[in-house]
Amino acid sequence: MTGEHCYVIASGPSLIGFDFDELPDGYRIGANRSGWLAECDALVTVDRNFHRREQERLEAFEGEVHVCITDNALHIPGVTYWEFERNAPGLALGQGRLTGSNSGFAALNLAVQKGFTDIALLGFDFKWDAGRSHFHEGYNQQFNVDSSLGRWARAFDAVPGQLQDRGVTVTNFVGPMGSRVTAFPTAPLSDLL
Repeated sequence: MTGEHCYVIASGPSLIGFDFDELPDGYRIGANRSGWLAECDALVTVDRNFHRREQERLEAFEGEVHVCITDNALHIPGVTYWEFERNAPGLALGQGRLTGSNSGFAALNLAVQKGFTDIALLGFDFKWDAGRSHFHEGYNQQFNVDSSLGRWARAFDAVPGQLQDRGVTVTNFVGPMGSRVTAFPTAPLSDLL
């Protein structure tokens, strides 16, 4: 897969109403529910509650499922379980291990592990829009994660230096409200269509 274009799709509210069918060809890696909502080739989660709550959907998912949970008692057949270090600085670049404070970060880490050199981030807002933190339903909107969103966005700051020598280009495609992730060049989300 080295060199192919990869879309890493998180769940930010900038994707409300986004038509994933209009995306040009490329490999798709989705964080949590984005995996099936955006018809991804692979799904990544670091959320043990998601892993338990969505067990049936994960079993039925037609693409690859990658789970990064350190205290996993539930084992779903066909799922790839990764050695995982939460909140480690930067990406894990050795095989068999992923890092991240959130599923979007781990999904980017997977794209790099798979050898993609042209990576587009979508839905990496790490912001609230109209009272929503996700483009889809299923998350408790009363749970205030604003301080976590800022911390999670800053976690990407260590990544560009790791990717420079590898020839990996990452562009963060953003909606009108922008993104708290400032580690990568940005472009309007509409440029993808």
